[in-house]
Amino acid sequence: MGILKALVGSRVPERYRKYLDLPPRRASFRYADTRGSRLGDFSLAWQRTNGGGSGVYRLQSGREALGARLALIDAAEVSIDIQSYLIRYDISGNLIAQRLISAARRGVRVRLLMDDALTLGSDDGLTALDGEEGIEVRVFNPFPRQRSRVLSFLLNFNLLNRRMHNKSFTVDNAVTIVGGRNIADEYYQTREDAEFLDEDLLATGSVVDDVSLSFDAYWNAREACPVSLLKPAGPASAAQDAEADKVLAEPRAVSYRRALRMSFAEDLLAGSVLLHAAEAELISDRPEKVRGILRNGTSRTSRYLQRLVSGAEQEVIIVSPYFVPLRQGVDFLSALVRKGVRVVVVTNSLSSTNHSSVHAAYARYRRPLLRQGIELYELSSALAAKANGLPTTTKFTLHSKLAVVDRAHTFVGSFNLDPRSLFINTEMGLGVASEALASETAVAVCEALPAVTYQLGLDRRERLTWTASSEPGSEVHRSEPEARILRRLGTRLLGFLPIESQM
Repeated sequence: MGILKALVGSRVPERYRKYLDLPPRRASFRYADTRGSRLGDFSLAWQRTNGGGSGVYRLQSGREALGARLALIDAAEVSIDIQSYLIRYDISGNLIAQRLISAARRGVRVRLLMDDALTLGSDDGLTALDGEEGIEVRVFNPFPRQRSRVLSFLLNFNLLNRRMHNKSFTVDNAVTIVGGRNIADEYYQTREDAEFLDEDLLATGSVVDDVSLSFDAYWNAREACPVSLLKPAGPASAAQDAEADKVLAEPRAVSYRRALRMSFAEDLLAGSVLLHAAEAELISDRPEKVRGILRNGTSRTSRYLQRLVSGAEQEVIIVSPYFVPLRQGVDFLSALVRKGVRVVVVTNSLSSTNHSSVHAAYARYRRPLLRQGIELYELSSALAAKANGLPTTTKFTLHSKLAVVDRAHTFVGSFNLDPRSLFINTEMGLGVASEALASETAVAVCEALPAVTYQLGLDRRERLTWTASSEPGSEVHRSEPEARILRRLGTRLLGFLPIESQM
């Protein structure tokens, strides 16, 4: 019954409490002072040179994002704290796991906190990691292992529907990466058939300690269950090691590993990585959000984004893979347009999205948004593949979650503009005041739009149109481009279901 208590904490009916005998979990916290480590000394030196604050760097490509993570693990001397929604048993997952084991064996403390929604195929790998000395793995809001997940989800919907969507990657409490990328091949340009376009920010300086404090809050929350309580821990078996080696020995994996920038940490320490000096702020929901405790129906992340965007005077650029603004969101963005602000929204098309149900909920807002003057763009999977020199059969999906306001303020994180991020899941991100970073991000987004998106419009009869590029003479589509008729019909049927609140 320890599993049951780990699952539901104090929400168990009183008549069941006598059966709950959960061993006490050992609390642990960040190492606040990492002076003496190379990354710790680098962070302190950077702050002295730049008068405090934080240094921020955009990790623009998936390959660079994974190379930076692996290089930072190799440079770790004190601690590694990783918080993620998803991890897969694939090339990137095995590369990170191998490096974490090596770090632990040289004395680095490793804490890995995973949401439990999508760990079904990762249990053996997570318990093997947990069995390594120096590595502890916890799963957040866990599913019971003694019955099917589907049945558990149906029986405990109000509890298990709430997930930890946060992503952070912090080394020696000196350098952190916050953004939208999970630990899976599609986020790091490792797969040949699919790629997620995503965004991370690497940061050093004062904001890192706030990320570590947020990690501690989740790590020590009652919803964070040691994976060893769900499944006995033990070191990786010879068969598991052989299987991991087999994955990493595949020609695709070997080629990919050769292309990684493994000098990233050394370049960072040498000052070769251009960091933007900025005032950076961590915005993170509290773990209690999964208990349904929301005052005024909002969360920390949603309140921050509302304040940030409502202060715009000239331009707002929003990139969100899942965009379900609700009626109040349409009104909010429309009010910005009426005061003279240019509002640009970039999201997935039906052809590029990995969740047709979300697209069905989003589709009903396209006409109202366009009528109010909001510029609406949808990613074209085929155009993105062409722009990246890949076969058009490669599935591209937008996964970046960012906002740029007046080319002076940037937010990058895990937050989607949809009801799930607003009210159900926990989210986090970095808010950065830096004209240099904001301009770099805005220019990158705007310059890519003609090449990889359809711009939506309305014809004289108020029918939706999709234009392949901003140049004159471009092809104009009058139905969801690149999507087969059965998918279009199925998505339209999904739009009649009362599921918007769960998207």
